[in-house]
Amino acid sequence: MNKFESYYAEKYEFKNLELSLSRINDALNEVKFTQSTLDKIIHIAGTNGKGSTSYFLYQMLQNAGYKTALFTSPHILKINERIVFNGKEISDDELNNIFVKHEQTIINNNLSYFEAIFFIAVIFFSTNTPDFTILETGMGGRYDATNTALINEKLCVITSMGYDHAAYLGNNIYSIINEKLGIIRENSHVILAYNNKTISSYISKHLSNKLEIITKDIIEKNNNYPYPYNENYTTAKIIYKTLLNKDFSDSNILRLPPCRMEVIGRIILDGSHNLSGIIKLKESWKNYNIECIIFTVTNDRDIYNTIKILKTICNNIIVTTLPNNMRSIENFKSDEGKFIPLPDDAFDYALQQYNGNILVTGSFYLCAYMKEYIKRCNNE
Repeated sequence: MNKFESYYAEKYEFKNLELSLSRINDALNEVKFTQSTLDKIIHIAGTNGKGSTSYFLYQMLQNAGYKTALFTSPHILKINERIVFNGKEISDDELNNIFVKHEQTIINNNLSYFEAIFFIAVIFFSTNTPDFTILETGMGGRYDATNTALINEKLCVITSMGYDHAAYLGNNIYSIINEKLGIIRENSHVILAYNNKTISSYISKHLSNKLEIITKDIIEKNNNYPYPYNENYTTAKIIYKTLLNKDFSDSNILRLPPCRMEVIGRIILDGSHNLSGIIKLKESWKNYNIECIIFTVTNDRDIYNTIKILKTICNNIIVTTLPNNMRSIENFKSDEGKFIPLPDDAFDYALQQYNGNILVTGSFYLCAYMKEYIKRCNNE
């Protein structure tokens, strides 16, 4: 564990998370941050598709020769994955050095885990002078740390919208949309990824900004990126053209982010931590002849309705937990699935009981844990 993670290991901030931008604003003011050090900023919010859209765009700008910074969440194996510049993750030494140097600012402003890692990312990027900086929101938008008042000149992107983080954002789809739209400034150019007509119409009526809406007829079918990742690839291409006024060449094959349709033998790792994401992904999963699904989400998600959707893919559902994660579900009671609390045991049981493909989905933390477990098993 690095010094940053050691400090946050026992803070338990999700027990009383206060939605506010005052902490991150004050911290960035304290270190005299100015947004010009990040050059052109692309700010991406939404319920689904943020991560792969950000990752696609990052690779496109890299391929075009631009120094590009990328801030994303969550990470899969190491927190360093959240802070990437020009093809390299922030090193342990760089992360530790920035944390130690500014630890008192972090403590004085009582920054949350997410606020602090964003704070470190901004300082790291600022010293490296990127041409483009891509910022993916963590939760919501309006009160997300990436929406600090110190960043105002930016291209705003809203990806696919749906229900998520109901405990913090509410159960009403329009209140959730409004939270996402909270990243938009008065002069922002906005790109809206493909959404259903109800959502697109609502946004177009409530925004006076320059708005570019991606409609279904321009979504590219692409064998390299199965649905719905083809939608996110199309969105990234449109952002690229908006920024550079030229098309991205499809001859450049880009990688999907880790744990998105990642196949290891007969194991498929494809994280999707909310109901709307599962609904979109299920059509692609049907092509993989899945015999068993290992699944969990954090305790603020709709686990029972999500499992009903998973049952349309496969009847054999194993529900597990997230080790050492205070947001993990603690138990599961339903005839819809078998509950095996330890992911190691769940994985071993699935391998012994089923001969076909096994899908690991739900929380990205589960996919990360399983990826490491598979790696350990293969090395033994």
